[in-house]
Amino acid sequence: MTDSVLGVIPARGGSTRIPRKNLEPVAGKPLVARAIKQDDRASALDEVLVSTDDEEIRRVSREYGGGVPFERPAELATDTATSAAVLEHALSWYDEHRDATFDTVAMIQATTPLRTAEDIDGAIRRLRETDASSVVSVTEYQTPPVWAMYEEDGLLREFFDGNYLWTDDEVPRSQEVPTLYYPNGAVFAAGTEAFRRAGGFYTDCTVGYEMPPERSIDVDEPFDLHLVRALAAYDGD
Repeated sequence: MTDSVLGVIPARGGSTRIPRKNLEPVAGKPLVARAIKQDDRASALDEVLVSTDDEEIRRVSREYGGGVPFERPAELATDTATSAAVLEHALSWYDEHRDATFDTVAMIQATTPLRTAEDIDGAIRRLRETDASSVVSVTEYQTPPVWAMYEEDGLLREFFDGNYLWTDDEVPRSQEVPTLYYPNGAVFAAGTEAFRRAGGFYTDCTVGYEMPPERSIDVDEPFDLHLVRALAAYDGD
């Protein structure tokens, strides 16, 4: 395939903090189903699959129109298995079983359910327009992490150097704090060769695709799930 993009939705059955997380509903759809629908509406993805080890996730994915062409091997469904290994398995499966190769591979995590199809297309577009090797969706920190503190012997200590914390004179010197971002988990994409060389999406030429906080919540704790449900209900999504 020429200039083609493979989208992979990783959705294993196990989850530590929220059992069966990928099947939890948000606005009437399981998380994995929301990712499938977002991928369907995105124009930048040529092929999309759900990589899972779980029979129920396979069934639900197919009910919502998702492709599940293989069962993820058990060794790639553990807590220690890496996302890079899961995507490499998907790329290799297509090469071996469909005689199909892709120029770009993208990971669309089900756990960032308020992302939109436009975010997926926008991230892929940024990858292409900048001639970067990879793109990672990011969000600006609302509270600068340089204000971080830790406790030592019962006392608060500044974690970072630079005197970024509040003082008695001024609160805070926000204009002196650099704009910092974090990867929000919504979209990762890279040229396949660059992905393989780097062993993941962080290459020596990675650009960011910025998303607003309200679309960037990554469901990791039960509180996150409550929050995305409230926001989805508010937006009517």
